[in-house]
Amino acid sequence: MAADDADDLALNPTVSVCVPTRNNGATIARCLRSILDQDGVDFEIVVVDDDSSDNGAAIAAMMLRPGDRLIRNDSRLGLNANHNKCIELARGARIQFVHADDWLLPGALQQLAPCFDNPAVGLAFAPRRVVQDDIPWRLRTLSKPHRFFPALGEHNEGSSLVAQMMWMGGGSNWIGEPTSVMFRRQLALAVGGLRNDIYQLVDVDFWFRLMLRSAVCFVPRELSVRTQSTGTESVRNAKTGRSWLDHLRILTWLMVDPASTRRIRVFAAAWWPLVWLGLHLQVALSGPQRWSRLKTLAQAPVQELAHARRLAVRLSRP
Repeated sequence: MAADDADDLALNPTVSVCVPTRNNGATIARCLRSILDQDGVDFEIVVVDDDSSDNGAAIAAMMLRPGDRLIRNDSRLGLNANHNKCIELARGARIQFVHADDWLLPGALQQLAPCFDNPAVGLAFAPRRVVQDDIPWRLRTLSKPHRFFPALGEHNEGSSLVAQMMWMGGGSNWIGEPTSVMFRRQLALAVGGLRNDIYQLVDVDFWFRLMLRSAVCFVPRELSVRTQSTGTESVRNAKTGRSWLDHLRILTWLMVDPASTRRIRVFAAAWWPLVWLGLHLQVALSGPQRWSRLKTLAQAPVQELAHARRLAVRLSRP
């Protein structure tokens, strides 16, 4: 390969494999090995360390190739903002997140990347294997959530998949976590990246916004491994309850998103009062912060809708 060609690939890789990490020293070597073993696609690795206190960044620095990048945040951004920084830093037209405690199976990039040869495709996903031995049953993740789609082909209209998820309320992730998904970088930037006010369902909200604006490919083969332990962010969210408004905020957004079809808006509007009333019951019976949360819910019909409309205006700006 000529030097100019090598330089061009380094600046314009087909895929940017982004690894957002914080205190993953015990698992990041396994993660990076699984990426380095990928073939058939030119890719860069971008590791963004969110102010870790362990040796994970040092391990990554020893393993990365020339042209790969390790960025260390001077102060902690938080999970969602760190993902957004990965998107901003990526050079590839397609992005594959790999969480530092997850890993890719052989052929993952080679299977997903060709989906984007069709310019209409903005997102591609595949089943993943789930490892969660130490997780209580009530917090466990479904291993094959894509089976809930009544109609899922290898090539799909994104809004059709969103409508199928909304028929059942839109509060579950039938696509999978970021390690099982590849998406188009420019589309991710156009929809504003990950929201900073949604926690447990932040990936569901992001997938919805991408799918409403693109076609979606499904590769019916396990291409990654998702690990879930008591230290993962999803388990912490479930224990702390800070994601209690996630579902309501997603429904509110879908009611105002300019790309939502009429059917999706109707489903979102129908589910909204049911979820809102259910939250009243949940908060009244078990708390925490019972009175402040009940006050928040009382104001939600006005405040959440106003908030969603402000987001819509922001996205509409060039």
